[in-house]
Amino acid sequence: MANQNGKKYGFTALFPIRAGDHAAELRSHLRGLDRTFYGSPLSEVRAIHMARFVVIDRLAYQGLPAKADTLASSYMLFLCDFDGESPDALVAGLAAAIPDEVEEIWQHCVAFPGVGLRDPLTAYFEQCQIETNLFLADRPQDTVDDILKSLTYRKKFTEFTLWLQKQAAPAPAELKRRLTAMRATIEDGPAPHPGSL
Repeated sequence: MANQNGKKYGFTALFPIRAGDHAAELRSHLRGLDRTFYGSPLSEVRAIHMARFVVIDRLAYQGLPAKADTLASSYMLFLCDFDGESPDALVAGLAAAIPDEVEEIWQHCVAFPGVGLRDPLTAYFEQCQIETNLFLADRPQDTVDDILKSLTYRKKFTEFTLWLQKQAAPAPAELKRRLTAMRATIEDGPAPHPGSL
């Protein structure tokens, strides 16, 4: 399946935007999504690796001799890479973690059914979905938590290396103790919150 690469799913969809001022209001809201401590509220959905919104309200005109094309409505392009095998996993994560934000964004789109019932919302996402033809993932078998844990290892090992550079000649037993404690802390602790590293 073109949308799937390992454990990751690449979701691409065009949602038609309601007439009137909805495109401008949506664009304004999307520009302010990074207002939370961890960046975007989408970071609350632990399965999401990357997400991007684009409001398309006109097509580029290349100049003569090309013909100017127009759109029947504006569209919201939503691209998202997440851990899962279908749009249902994405919809479930969005509806559970950030239902108010989903309402705030998609209320501007034509035929949005709301977040109250998951099946109609999943059907809506699938109806607006476009097949992802070339889905590249640098670590297709790793989940968000796997990647966050790897980044934590890198951060902690850098801290260890900086500490080591300041030491005259630490005993091998002390080095082993510190490395063992670092590994245990990372392995036994929860993965960090997305956007915190």
